[in-house]
Amino acid sequence: MEVSKINFEKEGLNSLVGGLEADILSCLWQGAEKKNCRQVYNSVKRKNRIAYTTISVTLDRMHARGLVERDIEKGKGGLKYNYYAGLSKEELANKLSKKFVGFLKRTFGEASIAYLKKNI
Repeated sequence: MEVSKINFEKEGLNSLVGGLEADILSCLWQGAEKKNCRQVYNSVKRKNRIAYTTISVTLDRMHARGLVERDIEKGKGGLKYNYYAGLSKEELANKLSKKFVGFLKRTFGEASIAYLKKNI
């Protein structure tokens, strides 16, 4: 999962990805099972008035960007994708923290690391 921008004006997942993508990731983090597009749609539509095709396209784009993983399964009517988060919430937090601390160290040197140690 690659995140290249952080919006410090927003909180939670919305600071990393768009609102719909955050809702989809939250859905995929609920429970251990993989979810097909219909299951994600049924979960997300409670919060957003949104079309099924929007969820389908967004899941496909999120997969292309490495935000979600998917498996292919043969079913009635052809193939279907089962989606899951490639990283748990904790793994994402660890990865982003490591990336952010590395950025601070490269940009501002050891002073930034000393500040973090003192204030965290």
